Amino acid sequence: MNFHFFVGNDNGNSEHDIIIDGRLIQQPNVNCRVDELPWSEEQAPESFIKHLQEQLVVTIDSPSARPGMYYIGKFALESGEILDNLQIGIDLKSDMDLPVVNTLAQIAAVAVQKAYEEEKKVPEMIEVEADMATALPNTQHTDETASKFERRFTSGVHHVTVHLGIHRVTVNITFPFTKVIPEATPVIFALQKDTDGNWREGEIFQEFTEKYQIESKFNGSYFKDKRILHVDIGDGSTEYPVTEGNIFLRQFIHGSHHGAGYAIEEALDDFNRLIHLPDSPRQFFSDVLKNPKHKYHARAIQTLKMPLERQVKQIVQNVKRQLNKTRNEIDLICVYGGGSILMRSLLYPRLEEICEEREIRLLYIPAEYAVQMNALGLDCFVRGKIYEALKNKAMQTA
Repeated sequence: MNFHFFVGNDNGNSEHDIIIDGRLIQQPNVNCRVDELPWSEEQAPESFIKHLQEQLVVTIDSPSARPGMYYIGKFALESGEILDNLQIGIDLKSDMDLPVVNTLAQIAAVAVQKAYEEEKKVPEMIEVEADMATALPNTQHTDETASKFERRFTSGVHHVTVHLGIHRVTVNITFPFTKVIPEATPVIFALQKDTDGNWREGEIFQEFTEKYQIESKFNGSYFKDKRILHVDIGDGSTEYPVTEGNIFLRQFIHGSHHGAGYAIEEALDDFNRLIHLPDSPRQFFSDVLKNPKHKYHARAIQTLKMPLERQVKQIVQNVKRQLNKTRNEIDLICVYGGGSILMRSLLYPRLEEICEEREIRLLYIPAEYAVQMNALGLDCFVRGKIYEALKNKAMQTA
């Protein structure tokens, strides 16, 4: 079977948000390399299809990553094996195997699911051609690192074996063209358009329209000519790019090594002590924080408060620095990213005060959309005219 996928790929330090063929997949951005399958008995391969992302085991043979068998995402996190993750403030994503391995694994998994949906049987082999847009943090994005990261995907055929129990499916993946852009900049596309290409509207803007008493029917067309300071708060970095319409203003490129992950790293020892564990991974702490019903949630919040305040203080200073640099010529500040959810109670009032002083509007993306914004933007970008033009130009000069 042959498939062509559009892929919008946000490789976060904590979470992997990737849209493949219109499907949003969110998994912890971890894996672990193992020597053998976790299953030994024969099971119907069809039984793995529906929840494949939660029990994803692949063997990778790629020119761009260490060959071997890997547990991916949630299955790796819950396995008890030694995890490979992105060390915040240390690892360069363009150099790491993890984003390559996890991207290949998720594309292969969706290919297996799509083939089963269409044919009602488990295939033996699938060929996938993927057009992909992905991103690097502003602090890491240069022409050199972007080209290097692109080549890791486009340099050859990636052979992925997806294990459905002891049954194997071979998925061969090629990337004719991949574009790596600075994180946060694609979000302007997600603010304007939905996945069907229509002007975005609905509850994502409800708080904003009520706050500024915008009574007329509001949609994403509002942003098509606005100058926006983005505040994209992740685990390992916060990005502060400025966009005007669909244009990324390179003279204001800025990112800082601040984010929720630093607060979590700082709080992790105290958290482990309170729950009587010698250690636990950062992603486990993140999962506890996201789940108010978890028995350790209150203790996680307790240990995080002071470290989080320190990160918020630094982010506010960087926002002011960008506003000063632009001489306050900003229409609105737009805040999103996984870290923005944890920081909202501390960060929102401080940014609100700054915006009132400087006559700027504040759009704080609701929690249910905040983590997805980069992936949604990358998905819009990879399907759009700018990507198509860049691809055509690259093909002509190849």
